[in-house]
Amino acid sequence: MRLIDIISQNNYNTVSIIGLAKNSGKTVTLNYLIEEAENLGLNIGITSTGRDGESVDLVTQTQKPTIMAAEGMYAATAKKALMLSEAKTEILETTGIPTPMGEVVIVKVRQGGNIQIAGPVSTADMKHVAERLKHHGAQVVFIDGAIDRKAVSSPVVTDACIVAAGAVLSRDMKKVLEKTAHSVECFKLAQVGSDARKIIQKHRKTCIIQNTGSVIVPDIATSITGGKKISELIDENAEYVYIKGAVTTSLLKDIGDNKFLRGIKIIIEDGTKLFTDINVWNELRRKGLTVETVNSVNVIAVTLNPVSPAGYFFDSEIFKSEMEKYIPGVKIVDVVSGGDFD
Repeated sequence: MRLIDIISQNNYNTVSIIGLAKNSGKTVTLNYLIEEAENLGLNIGITSTGRDGESVDLVTQTQKPTIMAAEGMYAATAKKALMLSEAKTEILETTGIPTPMGEVVIVKVRQGGNIQIAGPVSTADMKHVAERLKHHGAQVVFIDGAIDRKAVSSPVVTDACIVAAGAVLSRDMKKVLEKTAHSVECFKLAQVGSDARKIIQKHRKTCIIQNTGSVIVPDIATSITGGKKISELIDENAEYVYIKGAVTTSLLKDIGDNKFLRGIKIIIEDGTKLFTDINVWNELRRKGLTVETVNSVNVIAVTLNPVSPAGYFFDSEIFKSEMEKYIPGVKIVDVVSGGDFD
């Protein structure tokens, strides 16, 4: 079954594509999905959490694939980005959402061609833009994201997420496999039970839930800087520690130093809030760290780009086969070779 069929048959209306690094194959994945959707007769919309679709990467100065817009599809992009696009479009709606490249507008492609996409940054604005694209006729909205802008993969915004991994992550295939598996593991963390969820939804701030049902709210400015204070409040009666907002390596290390670590569960909003070093993460997991989420990210596939712009590449069949071993239960798709599943 092809990736677009999974999206269509499961009625996923909003799908994010998260690249684990620049040139990891995110745009190749998006172009593949645009073509497949057109073949299937699906009306789609696209947008981005930053700027995408330029032919030369503005940071690395390397060549990159452009986004190919098909006639009839929809896009949410900034006005200046439209001026740099070859595709001919009709503006359907202005959103009032500002970006460095001007206001985000909703357009319909009247003549296909390359298009540059510069969309909103905040999750609230992205959710609004996705809804407006669907209002105008898009059956599925694809959001072009990145690992440093992964909040768009939150279940609050999207129904499903595709992770784009590539040889660009490292010359060592094993490191690429490990980094990708770590990212997917963080996205797919299990959801917490209903009892703890109710308490979390009631308080909506960082707190420690005791086995008696009582709740301790630490006096901290933010969770990022409050790790030591949170750890001081964890004792033998602590059952859950809910962290509101970003969860960093230093925060986890502070909590990981607590002798009651094995007796508690760390609860986070969802996997997009986790920003942690793979080595520290694995070390803390061995020590007994358990992390669950209020909402789990629905990772439906990992796409692979075996070619790095630095000039090296992996054997695509071996790369795909090894990734399937590292990430069982998730579809692995080599979009460069056509995207068919076994």
